[in-house]
Amino acid sequence: MKNQNKCYQFKNVQLWKDGISLGFGIFGVVSAVTGILGFSFTGLFKDICMSIIMTIIVVTSSYFVAVCFLWWNVRDRISIKIRGINVTICQGDIFEQNGWKVIGVDDSFTVTEDDSIISHSSLHGKLIKQLKIKKELEMFQNSISEKKLKLSQGDILPYKDFMLFALTHLNDKNEGHVDSMNYETLMRRMWQGIGSMYSGRPIYLPILGDGITRFDGVSEKPSSSQLLKCMLCSLKSSNVQIKSPITIVIYDRINEINFYDVKKFIS
Repeated sequence: MKNQNKCYQFKNVQLWKDGISLGFGIFGVVSAVTGILGFSFTGLFKDICMSIIMTIIVVTSSYFVAVCFLWWNVRDRISIKIRGINVTICQGDIFEQNGWKVIGVDDSFTVTEDDSIISHSSLHGKLIKQLKIKKELEMFQNSISEKKLKLSQGDILPYKDFMLFALTHLNDKNEGHVDSMNYETLMRRMWQGIGSMYSGRPIYLPILGDGITRFDGVSEKPSSSQLLKCMLCSLKSSNVQIKSPITIVIYDRINEINFYDVKKFIS
């Protein structure tokens, strides 16, 4: 897991812009309080130059306090509400979470240790590896085989505390593809599927499609932030009612996500 650079969130230009209005707000409060106490910055010094310098220092300090306050709330995670649903976005390992774990797979729900079909580094590949270590792979394969014929892209197949979400379609080269125009529709179907089977348990997801998934219809693959925003927008437009908390867990691309930008976008 890549170490998170908490100072990365300072790179957001909007955060610094928003700090201006908040900083002047803080300065206004400080000025009001000093006025109530019977003194002002200009009255502290007989020298007008010193009074001006003091005022500039207080205004600048208020600005940086405001920026640090905004940064503090997004430094390593964000928590937002979408139609009353508590959503948290943070770094972590999805396999270590206690609740439903959504794993993106292909629409054939392939079960194989062949790295040319399922990358060992993908969450799908890591799940198969874990099942093999626990000697559950055959049981898992039998369980999948009984149900997968009735499912298609966008459906969810539960197994123990996992929700296997059919995100991609395998082509004749065993490459997982998803139509970029259909991605948000698939996300809405996923949220509806989760809503029908979560049974009050917490829900954990990765940024779906952020691995080796190939997106058709675009010249450049969507960034982690774009995919994350699309997932959140689809939750907002899905009208699904989920009472349990949802956590989007980012494993190793945490420093590519600008939390402040995401929070402003969805608010």
